Amino acid sequence: MSITTIIPPASEPVSLAEAKLYLRIDHAHEDELIETLIGAAREAVEAATGRALITRTVRESLDIWAREAAQGALLGLGPVAEVVTVRLLSDTGSQSVLAPDRYRLDGWRDRPRLVFASGVPATLRQLGGVEIEYVCGFADKAADLPVALRLATLQIVASLYELRQGDGGVPETARALMRPYAPARL
Repeated sequence: MSITTIIPPASEPVSLAEAKLYLRIDHAHEDELIETLIGAAREAVEAATGRALITRTVRESLDIWAREAAQGALLGLGPVAEVVTVRLLSDTGSQSVLAPDRYRLDGWRDRPRLVFASGVPATLRQLGGVEIEYVCGFADKAADLPVALRLATLQIVASLYELRQGDGGVPETARALMRPYAPARL
């Protein structure tokens, strides 16, 4: 499985100004570093929760073949707002777009899964045989995100900033804030 961002999020879950306020920084010397830390913190929250924070369009390549099609394809990010297209890739290199009436989306928020109506062709290549392009994310803008996820992002930014050279990790309070949004225990 691999996920490629096609249309990136319009913003990060917290702004540079919010992060600097949280860090109590009033100069611009480290703005580039802080922006990098915000991106890393967002990625950490998304990895821990299995959910995209700010809406984006992604293309996910899945290893699936006929015997697994009954259970469907578990998508890597949620919540899923819309499936844009499903492409099937054969061993011969040909591609075909699957008609929307041949699949349905189950569990759009928790563990979204694309279920195929009649299975997928046996000629699919075993690695990367299905490409699914979909729109996912909690919100279009940061202000509409759950406060707990925004605060978890800020706490991770602070931890990364303070422990630049040392062994850090996700603070326990950030884990607690993300726990209700994660598919499994953090």
